[in-house]
Amino acid sequence: MAKRKIAISVDSDVYKSAEQLRKATNESRSAVYERAMIQWLADHERGALTRQYVDAYKCYPETKAEVAAARAVALSILGVERWDEEG
Repeated sequence: MAKRKIAISVDSDVYKSAEQLRKATNESRSAVYERAMIQWLADHERGALTRQYVDAYKCYPETKAEVAAARAVALSILGVERWDEEG
């Protein structure tokens, strides 16, 4: 994989904290910032997928019966007491 050199500016406090941790973990500065960029890109992708998921449910919302069925399954799997329900 080809590597690119970049110059960036970061807040002094962020830089100091990152440098302390980087030195403690014995990682290169490039490795630390590359990992941060990979995480940022993954977070962005996950956010886009979440928005797609939410948009789909806005178009096709669950019925009350589907919500009740999903809740019952979740409660049975988690073993949560039904203290918030009447009965």
